[in-house]
Amino acid sequence: MKRRLTAFFVICLAGFAQAEPARPTIVSLDYCADQFVLALADRGQILAVSKDAERQFSYLRRKAAGIPKVRAAAEDVIALQPDLVVRSFGGDPQALAFYERFGIRTVQLGYADDIQGTARLLREVAAEIGQPGRAEVLIDAMPAPQAQRSASALYVTPGGVSAGRDTLIDAVLRHAGLQNANDGQGWASLPLEALVRAPPRLMVTAFFGFDDDATDRWSLSRHPVMQRLIEKADVIEMDEARISCPAWFIADEALAIADAARGAP
Repeated sequence: MKRRLTAFFVICLAGFAQAEPARPTIVSLDYCADQFVLALADRGQILAVSKDAERQFSYLRRKAAGIPKVRAAAEDVIALQPDLVVRSFGGDPQALAFYERFGIRTVQLGYADDIQGTARLLREVAAEIGQPGRAEVLIDAMPAPQAQRSASALYVTPGGVSAGRDTLIDAVLRHAGLQNANDGQGWASLPLEALVRAPPRLMVTAFFGFDDDATDRWSLSRHPVMQRLIEKADVIEMDEARISCPAWFIADEALAIADAARGAP
C-alpha cells in the first residue's frame, strides 16, 4: 500500500513539473537591462549580456562574470536564438520589430523618475522572465524613506549639470530625507554666481574620476571658484553604479546618503 501511494505522489509531482511553463532564454542588450536580467533570471536562462555588463558603472558587474557578452547588433542576437530580448537603450529600437518576426519576444524597459517607479519596472521585467517572486523579494528589501530633515544637498557632476525637481536624483535625495538645494525643474547647468552668493553646505557628487569622464578644462567643475566651493562644503560621494540606471537599488544609495549626511557637521 505504501509503495502504491509513493508511486502515486511521484506521478502527480511529475505531472506538475511538466505543467510548469519553461522559463525563457534571454539576451540583454545594454547595461541597464543587464541589471534586471542578472538580478531576476536563473543563470541558465541567460544566453548573453551586454559588453558593458562588467564595467565600473554596472551595479551587478560581479554577477556578469563568466556569462557570454554580445554586441547589440541584430545579427549577433538572432544567432543566439533567445526566447526573449531585454532592452533599455542598447541597439537599434527598430530591430525590436525585426526580432518579433523571428519569434523572439522583446521587452522594452521604461523609465522611472521616482523610487516607486523602479519597483514597477522590476515587476514588469520579472513577469516577462517568469520570476515574479524574485522581484517581490528585492522590493521588500528596499530601504524605506528616511525621516525628512531641514538639511538640503546640491547634486554636482563634473560637467556642472545638476538635478532639480521631477528627476530620479531628486527622488533619491528626498528618499534620503534631504531637501534638494536645486529648486529648478529637471536638469540644468549650475548657476555659478548664485552658488557664490549662497554656498551650499552639503554636496552629493557623482561621476568624478571616471575613466570615460568627458569633461575638459572648460567644464564648470574645473573652474577655480567651483573647486573652492566644493572644498568648503561637506561632500558625499555617490556610488555611480547605483544611479546609472533607474533600478530598485537606488533606494540603497538613498540610505547610504542619509547615513553619510547624519555624520556631516
